[in-house]
Amino acid sequence: MADSTPGPCYDFARFGVWGMGVQVSSGALFQFGLFEADATHRTLIYKGVRVKIQDKPFQVLILLLENPGKIITREELRRALWPEGTYVDFDGSLNVNLKKLRAAIDDDFENPRFIETVPRQGYRFIAPVSVIQHDEIEGGLPKNASLPMTAETSSAVPSRKATPWFTIAVAALVLLSAGAGWAYFLRGHSVVHAAPKVIAVLPFSNQGAGPDFDYLRYAIADDLVTDLTHASSISVLPFSATSKYGAQPADPVEIGTELRATHVLAGRFRRDQNNLRVHLELVDVAQSKAVWSDELTIAPQELIALHQKLAASATQSLLPAMNILGAAANDIPLPKNERAFDLFLHSTMVSLDPGPNQMAIKKLDQSIALDGSYAPAWHQLAWRHYIDYQYGTGGQSAKARSLAAYARERELDPNAEPWISLRVEQGDLQGAYDEVSDFMRRHPQNSSLHFGVSYVLRYAGLLDESRKECEAVLAADAVHGFRSCATPFILSGDYTGAQKFIDLDKSSGVAALMRMEIALRTQNTSAALAEAATAAKMGYHRVNAELAQAFLGHASDGELRKIVGEMEVDPVSSQDPELLYENAATLAFCQQQDAALRQLKRAIDGNYCSYPAMDEDPLFDSIRQRPEFTALRQSAIRCQERFQAHRQQVNPTLRAQGQAD
Repeated sequence: MADSTPGPCYDFARFGVWGMGVQVSSGALFQFGLFEADATHRTLIYKGVRVKIQDKPFQVLILLLENPGKIITREELRRALWPEGTYVDFDGSLNVNLKKLRAAIDDDFENPRFIETVPRQGYRFIAPVSVIQHDEIEGGLPKNASLPMTAETSSAVPSRKATPWFTIAVAALVLLSAGAGWAYFLRGHSVVHAAPKVIAVLPFSNQGAGPDFDYLRYAIADDLVTDLTHASSISVLPFSATSKYGAQPADPVEIGTELRATHVLAGRFRRDQNNLRVHLELVDVAQSKAVWSDELTIAPQELIALHQKLAASATQSLLPAMNILGAAANDIPLPKNERAFDLFLHSTMVSLDPGPNQMAIKKLDQSIALDGSYAPAWHQLAWRHYIDYQYGTGGQSAKARSLAAYARERELDPNAEPWISLRVEQGDLQGAYDEVSDFMRRHPQNSSLHFGVSYVLRYAGLLDESRKECEAVLAADAVHGFRSCATPFILSGDYTGAQKFIDLDKSSGVAALMRMEIALRTQNTSAALAEAATAAKMGYHRVNAELAQAFLGHASDGELRKIVGEMEVDPVSSQDPELLYENAATLAFCQQQDAALRQLKRAIDGNYCSYPAMDEDPLFDSIRQRPEFTALRQSAIRCQERFQAHRQQVNPTLRAQGQAD
């Protein structure tokens, strides 16, 4: 799930009308989630890989993308898809085409993340949509370039040859899923300082393996990118930056120079009578020569074995050839059940927004029921339940399930990272700091642990230190889970710095809420209203966003008082003192001074040490001169002083333990 960077762009020709009276933008590329819909060439792309979709479902998709947020009636769809005089079982045919469309974009009828069914009215596209016109598109693949399918999309594609294609699809799914296991392991070995070495992984070349294996050109490369991202002392370019080079032969040195990479990894594969042979070659761009190569041989159906050999080759010889040491492949968690792996893989691609998150939880529940020994699945389940607790409607039940899943993960993997977020949000800053610091003493290069430290420091009000930890983490691992690092930048007034972290998951409802916070602080009223509405459409019904919408929309005093009353007893805000701080800031902006002071007091009482954020936050200008604010400021300073005193005591102890170890 995790890469929200769009795939390669394409050149477009102008075109006009589909069906009966439906106008589609000329030369437009629609981007939503991790998908791209090329209206000109009628192609659907997922993360650089083409998804097979029939013409009628694609026409429905384009019509919805042309009108995001607008209800398209069934009658409008009928006129668009079937001209007057066409005899067809309209209701049945439309239902079939919508089902095919949802399958192609991995949408769920009950918990939609893209297409919402509006009872007795029609359908509405609910996710954010970006439109790129012809003159905005540069580079990309030639018009006649074809991209392979991977197992990620094969579930929605009818097979041409039942037995061979099924075997290939399952094998590809195993390969990509095994990559998730490798990434789970190597996340504990990722370095947190900016790396001088930058590697670009090119699409592999199919040299005679046949069309059924062509998808491996992208699948192997994407798998290696995901895994190498977590290796130490190395920066890995996203696959979206290199996938465009798969359409034609290319010089690795020229590509490395263009992308400012120090090394380029290229590969090719071929098939003889009994084996699939994969060749890898690492090119040093500055030296303009290959500095490492390897060839792996497997049976064509044993791609999980290929993954294991790739892992061993990369950690034991490729990375050492770049003078990067410390990664090992033999401790990677391995799956035991193919179907469980399938479910786990699909869960990682589901959005973290509240509705789709429920679908991910269902998939993970099914996965662990089939294979309860796979630690990464328990980790993902703990995270998903936490998201439900924090942003959804799961409440205390979701919190308990999150903690139980984390406990099971620790049973299976004693080296699993500590679950810091809940502990911090419950006000135990000192305990959380002790736990994450002790773990980091034993795993000093783990970027996720440094993110945990930044989380603790943020709640302790130490914004400068929190920002430094976040910057180091971003240099090592640019993944969507670190998006909340935007908060210390927002509270410090560094909105450009915050945007780098918001962009890690820029299509999510959380990102919209963060952009709303920035818009309020910069007095960009229209942007604040738009972002609040976007968050609400995606299932994030935060009471402070509702208040901002009402205030900026000139609601009556009675309506404002009603929302303020709801905010005072909001169960979601009470779960996290940082949310109480956000409520206080929004209330102050909306001229609800007394309620703002009450929420700020609750935040500080919950060990959210709001100093110096409250001094610098422009949203508190309306209450900064109140005597109550001065008293709360002193409380926040004392909160921070208590944490600092504890930290000064515990740090020498941790250093002594490290020396003893």
